[in-house]
This record gives sequence, C-alpha cells and structure tokens, in this order.
Amino acid sequence: MLEGIHGHSKMTQCEILLAALKRGEKLTVLTALTDYGVYALSQRCTDLRRQGWNVVSEMITLPNGKRVAQYRFPQYPL
Repeated sequence: MLEGIHGHSKMTQCEILLAALKRGEKLTVLTALTDYGVYALSQRCTDLRRQGWNVVSEMITLPNGKRVAQYRFPQYPL
C-alpha cells in the first residue's frame, strides 16, 4: 500500500486522528500537526463528533503559560 505523509498509509485525517484517540493519545494542534500532518484539528474533531464519536476538548496550560485546546476520548482522563 502506498504511504502518505509521515509514513501513514493512505488514511483520511479523521481515520488517523481516530486511531490516535483510540490509543489514548491527547492531541493539541501542535501534536496533530507534527505527529500526523493534520492541520485543522478542531475541524476534524467536529467531523468525528458528527460521526458519533465522543471527542472531549479542554483548555490546558502549557509550561510556557500559553493555553491551548486538548482533545481526547473521555475514558482517558487528564
């Protein structure tokens, strides 16, 4: 099978994010971009919600003091 960005097979961005969330990963815009090549994390999470997935978003504070949204499945607490 052909591989896409970052060595992933030709999966959609939603499929890539869904697999990461199912593994218990907590994603921010930066981690989605650097780890998976997904630019529009909030939009893809909205797509997953429309498909029936319960994606939780919370604001977290990074070590540098900036606040960003973090996305996860609810069975994987902070």
